[in-house]
Amino acid sequence: MGNNIRKGDVNNDGHVGWRELDIKDRIAYIMAIILIISGIIMGFMCFFLTDDHDITNGVLMYISESFVTGGALLGIGIWVKGKMGEINNYVHQKLDRV
Repeated sequence: MGNNIRKGDVNNDGHVGWRELDIKDRIAYIMAIILIISGIIMGFMCFFLTDDHDITNGVLMYISESFVTGGALLGIGIWVKGKMGEINNYVHQKLDRV
């Protein structure tokens, strides 16, 4: 699976839209969002459903792991796609000048 980014797929600022992403990138972004949302929901449920409003260690571990994993998936994917878009944009600008 490679990047099939064409000149028309890249915006002026070098970013690629959702429709131009590969299926593996879409799945990674969706999983990252699900992880982050599930960590938030787990924290709220554990806090509000217990009588002493205490978040246990296991839930804290899940929240931290889901935030770190989700953030890494989003951050790395967005950074790589942004850089690839900038490189493609730069190459196409240079080719248009030739």
